[in-house]
Amino acid sequence: MALQLNVLLSPRLLMDESILENSIAIVLDIFRATTTIATALEQGAKEIVPVGTLAEAEAKAKELRGRFGEASVLLCGERGGLKPTGFDLGNSPLEYTRDTVEGKILILSTSNGTSALQAVKSAPLVLAASFANMKHVVNFVMKYLILREARALQSVEEQFSTVNKRIDRIHLLCAGSNGEFSYEDTLCAGALIDALAEGLTLGETDFTCTDSAKAAQLLFRAENNLAQTLVSTLHAEYLRGIGFGEDVEFCAQLNTSRMIPLRRADGAIVHWHNPLNL
Repeated sequence: MALQLNVLLSPRLLMDESILENSIAIVLDIFRATTTIATALEQGAKEIVPVGTLAEAEAKAKELRGRFGEASVLLCGERGGLKPTGFDLGNSPLEYTRDTVEGKILILSTSNGTSALQAVKSAPLVLAASFANMKHVVNFVMKYLILREARALQSVEEQFSTVNKRIDRIHLLCAGSNGEFSYEDTLCAGALIDALAEGLTLGETDFTCTDSAKAAQLLFRAENNLAQTLVSTLHAEYLRGIGFGEDVEFCAQLNTSRMIPLRRADGAIVHWHNPLNL
């Protein structure tokens, strides 16, 4: 059976969780959660725990501070793009400096991205991607598909994956904005589909694309000025309006992070430090 590449243009379109069986799920929230996750891990954060509501985030932070110490845990997130009262950090990737996050556990709750990550939690393997780390996520997926039975990948199987059969599908989930279509997430999905399709073709692996995957790929291929388009999207305009113009420019940059953020079995997101130099 050919591998299927699929793009879910909104979490609302994930109506049947059974499609996540034997799949890789890649969550995209370009402005800004998945870019922030890659940046935080790049700057040395120990792990990131995505949660739903602000109350859940506060409770989780309290629990982990009780176990690991007050200074070991940071409470992070946003609502309406702004840092909630009492939180340590918002959702701006520029806040996540090495001095601030190195060695820390981050509890993260955002309007769209962390909900999308939770929506695909039943998938055997879940990654967070953005333009920042797109290249390394694609490389990981290609080598995972080719080498997942190899001894070198046993650590992935044990810590991150419950797949016991072949991978049938790769789902790219666009976090969107309050359940609606997001241009920037769809463009990134198209870029990932384009790169995955190229790799699979070179590897002589049979695959098919759903209509939504084809549409996202065509949208990306038709793009003449990616950075300019990204900064002109509706959500980019909103972020600039509330003072986060620098975030928009940062999130529009390609391949600024080497991180491969994987969802661990306990729900935390960590970078997979691996022996394969992915």
